[in-house]
Amino acid sequence: MSEKKQIKEYVYIDSLEVNSILAQFEDGIPSVIEEIRQSTETNTEGTTGKVSSDVTGGVDAGLKGEAKIGSEFGTTNNESNSEMYQEAISTVYHDYAINIMTNKLDGAKLLKTTTKQPEGAYVQLTSNFELIDPVSIGSNLDSDTVSFMLNLDSNNSPDVEDAQKGFEAMIKLSTILNKFFPDSLLITTNNALTIAEKSNFRMNEAQLKSLVLAKRKIKIIGKIESIVTNDILDEDQLTKNVEENPTLLMSLMPKFSFSILHVFGLIKKEDRLIKPIAIYFE
Repeated sequence: MSEKKQIKEYVYIDSLEVNSILAQFEDGIPSVIEEIRQSTETNTEGTTGKVSSDVTGGVDAGLKGEAKIGSEFGTTNNESNSEMYQEAISTVYHDYAINIMTNKLDGAKLLKTTTKQPEGAYVQLTSNFELIDPVSIGSNLDSDTVSFMLNLDSNNSPDVEDAQKGFEAMIKLSTILNKFFPDSLLITTNNALTIAEKSNFRMNEAQLKSLVLAKRKIKIIGKIESIVTNDILDEDQLTKNVEENPTLLMSLMPKFSFSILHVFGLIKKEDRLIKPIAIYFE
């Protein structure tokens, strides 16, 4: 009985980081290209043969009108196929590249499966998760939306007014987080926080919201950039350090941004801050 096939759903790929890692292995990128060549060679020959046969048939028939139409259709169809083919190749490249990159890192004993690693370590984590989009936390919230959600009328009901104040606080929090973590999504997992660039996701904003309800475990391949320490979480200590050494002022706001996350229970001491390379489900 054949083994059940596991299909990976890649939702995030940092192609620049993938290529950078592969380029540092002697046969990294060539291995990806060879895999793609082998998997697409047959399809390419089949498509080329079909287009050639269709055009030749039109000419041999001796019907100029049909030959012209057939030629134009063949050209248009070929261009469309070419665009689709190139898009497919790009997708296939990235998916193959991640598999080969993972194998290369693992073979070199550089890929770890736990968060208890030092800064700079590459990790492959599997965990329950929560997805936080700083922009959408408070977006689309107004008095009408709040009233509708609570199924109350908006005639100055105290409950609605209290709810509006709560949602206004959420909007302010959203604004603050978006300033600290622009164009990013935050993913909390066991003992780690992943900060992912929005443009690298393969899902649009509406589709990403569906992940908030997901119960399956997320898989993240990434690099530990830093570790959360007490001096980051203690606001009083942050201020004291700056008073004693004004040159630390430049690092105050970045540290304060993570202090805010700690206040809301999104990070804790010894958590790892991860730059993702690929995020997927299977």
